[in-house]
Amino acid sequence: MAKTTPEDLMRICEALEVRYGQRKQTEFNDFIESLIYQILELATPERTARDALKRIREEHVDWNDMRVATVREIHDILGTRYPRCREKAEDLSSLLADLYTAFRRMDLCDMARTPEGIETLRALPDTTLIREDMVERALLVVCHVHTFPCDEEQFELLKYLGGVPKNAELETHRAVVEELLDGEQMIRLARGLREHADLLYQAEEDDPQPINYGWDQPDPLAKKAAAKKKAAPKK
Repeated sequence: MAKTTPEDLMRICEALEVRYGQRKQTEFNDFIESLIYQILELATPERTARDALKRIREEHVDWNDMRVATVREIHDILGTRYPRCREKAEDLSSLLADLYTAFRRMDLCDMARTPEGIETLRALPDTTLIREDMVERALLVVCHVHTFPCDEEQFELLKYLGGVPKNAELETHRAVVEELLDGEQMIRLARGLREHADLLYQAEEDDPQPINYGWDQPDPLAKKAAAKKKAAPKK
């Protein structure tokens, strides 16, 4: 049976970064802020996303203040040139509305640091549009919970790219990835998978595709495989 190795996982991570670039690790102390930034940074240059988060902080007293803002007001803060501006303004508005409906408050810092609170936060994808990978990534970044931020769609992509066995299931195999990679490595891999899964979603492509799908460059994974084969000693 094929095994998952850290080398295979990082090979895919690095290939995804060839296309989607590397990012500085962003530290957050606020659970909601981490969720907001995940929406802002998707398919967006790093500096653009960071600047938008800064404007949002400056414009609102707290997250409850932002929660009552209209989609149009959030749209104006992001600016018309922001990538997928209307979509992200709507996503931010829906995120804050879902959080308030779930908890009737907009400060989750204490909740995110207790075992009971973490389990409650992990239930969000069951009752809201907040994705599983977003919650897990916020737990990893903010609360330092050693967890692989991935959802089923992204895990299917990871299988397709050869990072985990074809018969692996996310529910049971998440722990395997968590044993093999450190927190920074998991954040890097998760971001690449999320970016590529989003690209396929935007293209209305239901099935996983190579990293160079819709790109005018060679497949980074194919290049790495060819280099590895060339470097292998002859028997």
